[in-house]
Amino acid sequence: MAMPQTERMRATLGKTAELKKVSLAAPFTWLKQGVSDLLAMPILAIFCGLLFTAVSYGSWHYLKTSETLGDVSAPLLAVIILLLGPLSAISLYDASRRLAMGEKPSIGSVVSAAFKTNGSCPSIFLSVILVVLAVAWMMFTPLIYAIFNAGSLNIVNENQTVVQAILANITSGANTGFVITFSIYTALVGLIAFMISWFSYPMVLDKDCDPFTAIVTSLKAAMANLVIMFIWVPLVGILVLGALVLTADFYFIGLVFVIPVIAHSTWHAYKSMIGELK
Repeated sequence: MAMPQTERMRATLGKTAELKKVSLAAPFTWLKQGVSDLLAMPILAIFCGLLFTAVSYGSWHYLKTSETLGDVSAPLLAVIILLLGPLSAISLYDASRRLAMGEKPSIGSVVSAAFKTNGSCPSIFLSVILVVLAVAWMMFTPLIYAIFNAGSLNIVNENQTVVQAILANITSGANTGFVITFSIYTALVGLIAFMISWFSYPMVLDKDCDPFTAIVTSLKAAMANLVIMFIWVPLVGILVLGALVLTADFYFIGLVFVIPVIAHSTWHAYKSMIGELK
């Protein structure tokens, strides 16, 4: 069965986007623009940030205290964030887009952007791809662990789960080969997920293109600006980890402000690096 498409989506099929080079200072400019957008519409940004934070913290609390899901709470939370995070970020992308056009975004107008029906709902399709990557990561991690513990009579003892055994290896450093291989594997999967999603979500919102065109464009843009990407990724990581660590005892309240800034900044990164479809 053919994928349903909007008229605008059909018009973009087979086209490629112009890719732009940016300076090394661009990531810091994007962050500055992201903060500016947050200050221009603080109620909207905080509303989206609160919604994302409440879902994330609520899910984490439930999973962490669950007797059956507690051991896999972290990867399950990652899957939830991969599904809901980008969809909520689309609202903030739309807010930055409207602000740049001189409009005054409202909560209703940007929230509807996150749930708009554009053909086959490419934003949901993109999230499913990210979830598949996350599931693949979870499935192959025990296999890698088993390979590096081949010959051991007690890979996992009776008092621990596979997840606990893997975490014990990582934290103790007892199996250096596994730790190095697992770290490289995790970094590669994370990098692929980032390269796929960096500009694909803003692009399906902005150009109403099909998800495959958006993914290819995002990958090409990341490859063409590798140095910029390796500056941007640690910046985002520091902001998110800082918010989580510093406000862990306060319901992750730091994410209320950090997530909108990153989302707004991502929109400006997209506009500065992705040109028109030709």
